[in-house]
Amino acid sequence: MKGEYEIFAIIDNDNEVIPKPYFGHKGQKYIRMYEHISHPCKKNPNGSSIWLGENSRIRFQINGYASSIVGSGPKGVGDKEGGYSEKSVGFDELSARLGE
Repeated sequence: MKGEYEIFAIIDNDNEVIPKPYFGHKGQKYIRMYEHISHPCKKNPNGSSIWLGENSRIRFQINGYASSIVGSGPKGVGDKEGGYSEKSVGFDELSARLGE
């Protein structure tokens, strides 16, 4: 299986290092998505952003096995009879982009 995450988020709701009045604390959130990254406070002499780089999407490829119980019928999950495809809508485009 191969793919990529368009947006990847991690939330720590049990973090007590960011105090928040009335509610005790505020959880930390890390979100990674494709975007250009600029310096958080420095600017170029003309006032434009200083670009540090870009976040790319997190890509993955794993070998694994999954099984499921499939009920009878003409369109069962994983049923390859009758020309059904087990690929998602974006599988061919993703596969071409990853070079496989």
